[in-house]
Amino acid sequence: MSLRRFLKGLDYPLIVAIIALVLLGLIMIGSATLEYKDDSFSQFTNLNVLARLLHLDYHYVFQQMLWFFLGIFLMGAIAYLPYEDLMKYTRYFYIITLFLLGTVAIMGHSALGAQRWIQVGTHTIQPSEFSKFLMILSFTGFLVKRQGNLDRFRDLLPCFIYFGVPILFVLMQPDLGTALVFVFIMFSMMFFAGAKPSILLWLLGMGLALMAGLFFIHLYLHGLDLQQKEQLSLLEQRVRITASTPAGQELNNSYLALAKRNRTIHTIHEKLHKYTFKEYQMTRLFIFLNPRSDLLGAGYHVWQSLIAIGSGGFTGKGLLEGTQSHLTFLPVRHTDFIFSVVGEEFGFIGALVILGLLFFVLYRGIQIAAGARDLTGTLLAVGIVSMLLFQIFTNIGMTAGIMPVTGIPLPFVSYGGSSLMMCMMAIGLLLNIYLRRRKILF
Repeated sequence: MSLRRFLKGLDYPLIVAIIALVLLGLIMIGSATLEYKDDSFSQFTNLNVLARLLHLDYHYVFQQMLWFFLGIFLMGAIAYLPYEDLMKYTRYFYIITLFLLGTVAIMGHSALGAQRWIQVGTHTIQPSEFSKFLMILSFTGFLVKRQGNLDRFRDLLPCFIYFGVPILFVLMQPDLGTALVFVFIMFSMMFFAGAKPSILLWLLGMGLALMAGLFFIHLYLHGLDLQQKEQLSLLEQRVRITASTPAGQELNNSYLALAKRNRTIHTIHEKLHKYTFKEYQMTRLFIFLNPRSDLLGAGYHVWQSLIAIGSGGFTGKGLLEGTQSHLTFLPVRHTDFIFSVVGEEFGFIGALVILGLLFFVLYRGIQIAAGARDLTGTLLAVGIVSMLLFQIFTNIGMTAGIMPVTGIPLPFVSYGGSSLMMCMMAIGLLLNIYLRRRKILF
């Protein structure tokens, strides 16, 4: 394909929407990372928008711009190469995915209680972000080879094993949010590849039932562990008071028996945490339902986010005038909770603009999937759209208090080089499919 034909055939409305999202994201990152030493916002009262832009904190903005320009290059390269040529290397993409995730498990950089990053010079990259894109490519080739042979449960087992290995690596980090993204991508692609909806729904129901069962077992053991510890504390006090009496010996025996049972329960509980949900993951899974129950602990993030979004009202407080972000009440505001900053400073109108652009990207992705010239193109586009859809819904849901906090960034808007470059590569793949949407005529 000639360069002139390539440039002429691009989906420019999609590209414009992406550029607009990234530019808005850069502004919000610069605003979110600016910290005030006092609670005075009067210095911005008489400044227009252009003047306020000069006061942004540009440290993270310049880094994000660097990742964006690199992402544009990657997007163009992926859009230019025919996706049929990319599909020749699906096996290698899968091997690269396992290598990257395995490298994280062996020598990954830890932060915030998780081991998800690899140090590259002065920067860190998150391989699990790129693994989403690589798995979409490799799983598409895996499914196309099985076209028409996905009618039975045993036909789907190789698919679950194929995708399950990377998911296990991701869960080891631990990164439950990315693992859920993988699961959503897998089910979406299998559905459009021809798998029976009844089987997929049954499997999804079984998976949800298993997760719910583990969740309630954790809750039961956690409650029982705490209850027994309280009883032990009371018994210990009574044993000390009655130590020299006949009743004291009986109480001491009761104390020792209860201590033995508590050690057993505690050991089982700790092993469950080791091999299933971690303690903080359990807390996140239910604290969003009632963040007021622990405002200074696990519910702090959600509650501050709700205050930020709610205080923005219809039009917002104005750029650089958000109290929750600039007075550092709102945590991780330039990454996970960037949408909360949008809601506080630009209100419902600003949030609607961001949502409108994001849903336009999803809409164009659906159109590209529907207009693809073959099953390969359709599955690639479906994988990209499902990935973006899940991340958008989850991120905005957690900032609005209707989803657990999972640490999933908002595509194109949140700060993060790995996430931004992966999203740009994904858009490059959509452009690739759009350019070659016409069926070949002989």
